[in-house]
Amino acid sequence: MSKPKIRQYRVKEFAAMTKVTIRALHHYDHIGLLRPSRRTESGYRLYTDRDLVRIQQIVTLKFMGFSLENIKEVLARPQFAVKKALRIQVAAVREEIERLRKAARALEQVADVLEKENRIDWKKLIRSMEVIQMSEETKKEWTKKFFTESDMKEFEEIGKKFTPEMMQDYQNRWTQLIAEVQKNLDADPAGAVAQDLSRRWSELLAQGYHGHEGLLPKISQAYCASWKTGEMPVAPGGKPPFDERVWEFIKKAGEIRKAK
Repeated sequence: MSKPKIRQYRVKEFAAMTKVTIRALHHYDHIGLLRPSRRTESGYRLYTDRDLVRIQQIVTLKFMGFSLENIKEVLARPQFAVKKALRIQVAAVREEIERLRKAARALEQVADVLEKENRIDWKKLIRSMEVIQMSEETKKEWTKKFFTESDMKEFEEIGKKFTPEMMQDYQNRWTQLIAEVQKNLDADPAGAVAQDLSRRWSELLAQGYHGHEGLLPKISQAYCASWKTGEMPVAPGGKPPFDERVWEFIKKAGEIRKAK
């Protein structure tokens, strides 16, 4: 039985297929992130279906917030599993779809008011922009306000410890724990339930920030100050990761646990 013919694509064709610019493909080749599988005798780049899988991983990891340097490290790891990575990427894309749906609904409401009442509902318009995303410039300013360049390098070091699978699992555990805390905000901070939640909170922080514990007080300060001033950076759904009551509850329970 003859082997299937390997499909090959020149850089212009590959760029058109993947919606990645030729300039970006040249850059990925230059830094060793995506080298074309073949070249013609004249030196022209030739990409194959194998490269399609690679570029898909790059595009999705970049969408998830990974830097090109981190993506290169992640994909180079022997334990990187394409099937698991795709499942994680599916979840990330679905989250983005939901975020855009919310933005679309908000914009539809603005359009409906404009059509029926000939006026713009500015509150809903602003809300739609918040849902779409917090501007990169705002994120940078918020970061500069609370963290030094040295702190940011530490955050980068922490990120390097996680594969996409590990990061998704870590985030899922935070989501579950925060949800549990929110359900028990009326519990006694000194009681068994609150103390268990406080212990698990500390353990989860330790897993993520091991060796970088000095960042934790700064993160706490940044969050507390941001709640008071309304500068809290929003998540994809347009809301902070959790509200101030959760933080205060965990803080009280933690103080009691340490005193014991």
